[in-house]
Amino acid sequence: MRTTQSSGPTNSSNQTSKTPSKNEAEKTAKAVKNAAKALREAAISTREAVKAVSDSGVVIELAGSIQAAAKAARDTVQGVSDTSKDLHESQRALKVGSAILQTLSLVEETEDIASQTTAQVSKTAPRMTGTSSKAAKRKKKTGGHNATKNVRRRLTTDKNKAQTEVKGLE
Repeated sequence: MRTTQSSGPTNSSNQTSKTPSKNEAEKTAKAVKNAAKALREAAISTREAVKAVSDSGVVIELAGSIQAAAKAARDTVQGVSDTSKDLHESQRALKVGSAILQTLSLVEETEDIASQTTAQVSKTAPRMTGTSSKAAKRKKKTGGHNATKNVRRRLTTDKNKAQTEVKGLE
């Protein structure tokens, strides 16, 4: 093996550029020391805060409140579910809708019978008393015939709505 000897002093500028200076090392050490101190202080204040919260009982109280709210929500949902099942199984809503339809049909029939009776009375009793003739005139003036049509129109609309609702329940 061949060795070479250096023929003079080594260049000191090459060594200083590769190794940090003593001043830079001290700055780094001081920064690490300050970071460790800040970390220690943060840990102490966090520990104190956790202890204060734990000692106050707020966590237990909050957990109890959340548990009570969850139970109430569960009970409400169960009640709604039970009621829905009961209505579906008993078909009460369908029965109520059918009863409404029957009632509206009876009202229409009653209105038809009343109209027919009025027509028959006017044909069979040509002589009217003064009171009934005045009432007939008032009816003509107020548009009594149009009022009957309006009632029939409203009944038909209500009956159609009820039929739609009953079909939706079936």
